Amino acid sequence: MSETVLVIPDTHYPFAHRDHLDFLCEVRDTYHPTKIVHIGDELDYHAISEHDHDPDGWSPGQEFRRGLRELKKLYAEFPEASVCVSNHGARPYRRAYKYGIPRRFLKEYKQLLEAPDGWNWGDKWEIDGVLYEHGEGVSGKFGHLKAAEQNMQSTVIGHIHAHAGIAYAANPRYLIFGFNVGWLGNKDTYAMAYGKNFRSKPIVGCGIIRAGIPLYVPMQLRKGGRWTGKV
Repeated sequence: MSETVLVIPDTHYPFAHRDHLDFLCEVRDTYHPTKIVHIGDELDYHAISEHDHDPDGWSPGQEFRRGLRELKKLYAEFPEASVCVSNHGARPYRRAYKYGIPRRFLKEYKQLLEAPDGWNWGDKWEIDGVLYEHGEGVSGKFGHLKAAEQNMQSTVIGHIHAHAGIAYAANPRYLIFGFNVGWLGNKDTYAMAYGKNFRSKPIVGCGIIRAGIPLYVPMQLRKGGRWTGKV
């Protein structure tokens, strides 16, 4: 029997959209998924970024504690999930590697993030012939299609916040799709200040793949950026 997969995009805790959890629960109750995939960037780790970070922001410890509190709310609603290893999610390990700290000195994802037994991390996941990965290595408006073509397989990504959607490619034998599920962050937080002057803004929503057929579910926003409550 084919699965119905709910894909949770980049949450970037503790910098998520304030209505994201209510939105995800409404999507869950509407589409009744049998599998959950979190596409990555579950935490942001702005304070330990290799890029410039706000000196007036939270310390690494403060940010992590706040992010973990938010992540635990997601655990409560979605006790089982397959998570894609991602550039933000891997920041603690990449920083440790840079400074010569062996991996055996570090906690694994599940222990670090105090995750329930049903949450597991991996570079990629495959469900019903569809590949799920974070999306590093591709970029731009059709990065999701590029990922599918490179994989020669229908592929779902996040990572590229401003270009959500679905695109298809075909040859005489196969039809595949690339699907970018956008993000669930809050563009107005200090951690996202780098995008203030970007013309293209992040697209908030999530993804459903039912029996191999993709559907993008945008979060419909009213003035002020709050969710309308409708799916």
